[in-house]
Amino acid sequence: MTIALAGIGDNIMFVFGGLALFLFGINFMSDSLKAAAGSKLKSIIEKTTNTPLKGILVGIFLTVLIQSSSGTTALTIGLLRAGLMTLPQSVGIIMGANIGTTVTAFIIGLPIAKFGYVFLGFGVIMAFIGKKRIHHIGGVLTGLGMLFVGLEVMGSGLKPLASTPEAEQMFAVFSQNWFLGTIFGTIFTAVVQSSSAAIGVLEKLYALNAEGIDTITLAGAIPILLGANIGTTITAFLASIGGNTESKRAAFVHVLFNVLMAVVFLILLSPYRLFIIWFEETFLTRYNMLSIAFAHGFQNLAMTFILYFFIKQMIAAAKYFVKDKDKKHIPDDMFDEKLIQESPILALEVAKRGILAMGAVIKEYFDLVRVYSFKEEEHFIEEGYTLEMITDTYDMKLHDYLIKISMAGLNKQDSAKLSRDLDTIKDFERIGDHLTNVLEFFKERYKESMHLSEEGTRDLQMMYGVLDQMIEATLESFKNQDVELAQKVVKMEDVVDELEEKCRYRYIERLKNQEITFVRAANFPDILANLERIGDHLMNIVSSVIEPMYVPQSIIVPKPHEIDKDI
Repeated sequence: MTIALAGIGDNIMFVFGGLALFLFGINFMSDSLKAAAGSKLKSIIEKTTNTPLKGILVGIFLTVLIQSSSGTTALTIGLLRAGLMTLPQSVGIIMGANIGTTVTAFIIGLPIAKFGYVFLGFGVIMAFIGKKRIHHIGGVLTGLGMLFVGLEVMGSGLKPLASTPEAEQMFAVFSQNWFLGTIFGTIFTAVVQSSSAAIGVLEKLYALNAEGIDTITLAGAIPILLGANIGTTITAFLASIGGNTESKRAAFVHVLFNVLMAVVFLILLSPYRLFIIWFEETFLTRYNMLSIAFAHGFQNLAMTFILYFFIKQMIAAAKYFVKDKDKKHIPDDMFDEKLIQESPILALEVAKRGILAMGAVIKEYFDLVRVYSFKEEEHFIEEGYTLEMITDTYDMKLHDYLIKISMAGLNKQDSAKLSRDLDTIKDFERIGDHLTNVLEFFKERYKESMHLSEEGTRDLQMMYGVLDQMIEATLESFKNQDVELAQKVVKMEDVVDELEEKCRYRYIERLKNQEITFVRAANFPDILANLERIGDHLMNIVSSVIEPMYVPQSIIVPKPHEIDKDI
């Protein structure tokens, strides 16, 4: 009895260990693919600005690229939270992500799992090569290898467990009760937050039937698949928490889409099962893992095709259940080119509201970096990168829109105003770059367990305190064209310069007195320099309020430490 229990315990460990390796592998592969894609992700998202159909195509491509429908959905909701994407565009991406994620199921089902160790070996070797592209490809292969090895480990534990009478009874219940199967698929996927993991386990279990072990049938597997689609919506729900109305509506649409899919295919369960059996017998072998992958792909593709014609109705339902409670982050007519033709001056005023919205994002980013500087919170990194992407998108869209306004014909005064606005959005974009630098500096420090000394904490708190006042005053000054307030910001910039010099001097003194140790991650002077540059860009913005034709002195004769390294 003791030996039997020990054997069961070992098999359970194999299942959980294999599942953990699978999840780590797919996340590692996703991170490597995202790193390889880099800034291209931003341009990919930008291509969804026309129609929901483009959104579907981009959603498919993006999800295949990063191997994570959850990542695509979270990124989309991040853009919605900033008001940089409309709800119809996001619906298209969400639908496309549901199709793109089925590719993982097909990869798992391919007869290449036995080469998992080969992928892992080559991947690890390539990951040690210095060239970025080869390094990232190595990461992808390493993740893919882990995925397959995890499946094999999981399968070695599942096989004996599936042979037990208790497991056979459970599979029989799932095969006869579609409701329990759907609930199980939903809960399991919500817990592991990966539909790919749920489907990978399902594929392995289904394939065991070919070895004479009675496990899950297609009648039982299909409801679990449908439940997995519902469970994966938990990511969209979590991403929308604290967001604006549009992001919550997108999360609602995501849930609605997958629930409708479950309802439709559960109603058609018997004929749908017969269709999958026919497909398996005609094109595959009996109990093939690809049968589950095909069922998953077909239902997502079919529902996307059907619901594409009901996008307006889905949006209407989202608006009915998620009421307007807040103002939109950016007006709908922000990039309306018809407005330029009708009234360039009005379009210029609307663009100003967009610049203020961009400034609000910068303030949010500043607050995030300020908190992260004194307290390590892992999720701030991803959130910070999202805010940087939003800032860059504002920069591009506003710049293009202002250029189009300039071509419509403006008088000398309005042309000067437009020129000033172009400088302002560039200054905001530069501030975003410096905030990203500071974020990465602290990420490096935390990685090396380098925390600020009491004196360093005090110095940074003073710098952040003055800059916080400067940002608030700059936004208010730009909004109301308040010259008096702008002049106060200019004076505060002198305070920031003095603080930067004093803080750097005190840091060097602490090093000389061996109060702190110099290591590679001791980038305190770099942090101070980036914060000081933020003050310079804020002064540029308010100086253009004081004098519309103002040319920043730092552009004419920059100080050595004020030269942007990111230009």
